[in-house]
This record gives sequence, structure tokens and C-alpha cells, in this order.
Amino acid sequence: MTRILPTSLIVGVIVGLLVAAYMNIFNVPVMEWAIALEGCDIDRAGCAEQLVAGEEDEPLPLGVLTTLGGQRVGMTIGLAVIGILYAAIFTGLYHLLRTATPGWNPWAWAAVAGLLGFWGVSMYTQIKFPLNPPGIGDEGTLLAQQGFQFLFIAVSTISVALVIYGVGLINRSSAGSGRWIRYAGIGLAYAAVALLLAFAVPSVRDAAPDWLPPELTIMFRTITAGGHFLLWMGIAFATIGYRVYRERDVHAYPQSSAATA
Repeated sequence: MTRILPTSLIVGVIVGLLVAAYMNIFNVPVMEWAIALEGCDIDRAGCAEQLVAGEEDEPLPLGVLTTLGGQRVGMTIGLAVIGILYAAIFTGLYHLLRTATPGWNPWAWAAVAGLLGFWGVSMYTQIKFPLNPPGIGDEGTLLAQQGFQFLFIAVSTISVALVIYGVGLINRSSAGSGRWIRYAGIGLAYAAVALLLAFAVPSVRDAAPDWLPPELTIMFRTITAGGHFLLWMGIAFATIGYRVYRERDVHAYPQSSAATA
């Protein structure tokens, strides 16, 4: 199971495009709702009530449709790029886990690496910096918010990697009941770092406008988090599944594989 990085990067692009299709199917209608509310020229409260009740039959303006088309294209490209980044991080976590827990099988390494990546990079960040539908927020605070998010993701990812590394040190240096005490110590240390990170990094949050229904924001954030979960687990299991298949193929036909090489 060596050199999985090239496979993982290719899988990251493919899974990213598949998740983009998922997001276009499930999240774009929510984005349409938000863009339509943002673009209403009549009273915002009355417009929101009409759209929620399904009484607004007018087609979206051309500018709104253009904005939505840009959102679709940008989402697809962005998720393909994110798939590459997540694949690289997954590869690093996978190799750390493989070294730290040599008794596990590749599927267990893949599942744990994917879940840890989802938590450290995606979910914990979305808890600290809740996502808003397009058009919501102050452009003046966008750069600061993105900078704090990058810092948060970097520290959170390094913390998860250090936990795996610490588990490996414990597995190689101790045994018996003392090992579990050290595992608990690592868990407490990570919890302390996570809490410190949550309070130390500033959170630039824009207040939601009065016309934005709460259920719209909840739907947008839930679907987005689900997409990131699918992205992480898709990269994990598709990468390792392909590598396991290739290794079985090599072991099943060693002579033909050697001739091909």
C-alpha cells in the first residue's frame, strides 16, 4: 500500500466532481431561494412570505440567473480543487495511521483517516465558522474571515496529525494498562488544544438579515456538511479500494504483471 498519493489525487478530482453534482442537485435550489430573496425589489418580508408559500411565479431576473450559473460553475471547479487538497491531507493521515497502528487493515486505516480528516478540516471549521448562503455577509469582512479560517484549519489539521503520531509513540513504547492512561492523556490534550483554538481564533460572523428564513440557513449548512463528508469518505474508500484491487490483481497474476512491467 505504498505510494498512494498519485491514486488519491486522481480520486480526489473524480470524487470532487461527483460531490459537485450532489451539491448542484440538492444545494442549488437552496441557493436559488437565497438569491431570489436577496434580489427582491418589493418589500423583503412580503417577498419572503410569498416565496415560502409558493406564490411567486415570476421567473428569476437575468442577473440572478447569471449569478446562479456562476455559482454552479464555481462550485464544480472549487470542489475539484478541494478534492485534490483533501486527497493530499488524507494520504498524510493514512500513512501516519498505518505507522501508528500496524495491526489494522487498510479499510480501517482508510475509515479512520477519512473521519479524522472530515472532523479536523471540515466539520470543526464549520462549527467555528458557520457557512451562509450566497449573498449573505459583508464583503469588507470576507478577507479577514478567510484568513482566520485558513489559520484555524491549519492548526486543527496539525493537531489531529499530532494525536495520531502520539498514539504511534505509545504503541511502540508501552503496553498493558499504562497504555490506556496515556491514550486518555492524548485525548485530554487534544480537547484542551481544540477548546483553546476555538476561543483564541477570532470568529468574524455576519449577522443574518431579517428576511432570511432560519430553515434556509439550516438546510444550506446541513447539505454542505453532508457534501464534505461524502468527499472525505469517497476519497478514503475509493483510493484504498483501488489499491487493494490492484494488489490482489498483481498477486493473482504475478507472471503477467512482471511481463507487462
